[in-house]
Amino acid sequence: MKIYFACPTGKRRDEILESYQHKYGACLTRDVFNNVTASKMHYFFDNGAFSDFRNNQTFDAEKFIEKMYVLESKTRFCRLPMPEFVVVPDIVSRGKESLLYSRKWVEYLDYILPWYEYYLAVQDGMELDEVEEDLKEKRFQGLFVGGTKGWKYKTSEHWVQLAHKYGFKCHIGGVGTPKAITWAKMINADSVDSGIAMIHPKYLKDVLEIENQSLFWSIAD
Repeated sequence: MKIYFACPTGKRRDEILESYQHKYGACLTRDVFNNVTASKMHYFFDNGAFSDFRNNQTFDAEKFIEKMYVLESKTRFCRLPMPEFVVVPDIVSRGKESLLYSRKWVEYLDYILPWYEYYLAVQDGMELDEVEEDLKEKRFQGLFVGGTKGWKYKTSEHWVQLAHKYGFKCHIGGVGTPKAITWAKMINADSVDSGIAMIHPKYLKDVLEIENQSLFWSIAD
């Protein structure tokens, strides 16, 4: 299982790379994107919808598309590595409405920028059978589990199983502590991201030291 950190930069990024190579990656977003980090670490690209939601703003679609074109230009002409996946725009906490919204977005993204792997953000209010139709049709190339904390812990294992049923990966967002990361590995998630580890040095140290915990690595992927 891969762990991504929220835009690691500078000395912390370089120390992680020196000690662990590409065992860890970076979460880069529409609003926080570091070219050096993208050139050195494996990364995924988040759409920025949660940031807008947290700031009580509607999703800035124009800014997202602008950043996608900038990313495309950098990966094509500046030899910047492509993201491992892109999280399709969603509507935070709006369930089925978000699913319809993401379906429209991925159709558009596949038309203008078809070479990226696009992940659907699943969240409170979405049903497995509805999303299964999207995976059957290969509309998305993976799942990103968002939603509220309680819903995430209750349903993530089912989303992981659904993604794997169709040969896709499942990422769980906002899983930052060693305990939560161990839980994600136990349910066979393919990856998680930790923002708290970039805020508090202690949490970063704890997450990096997961490698030394026999319990964590004895859990089969």
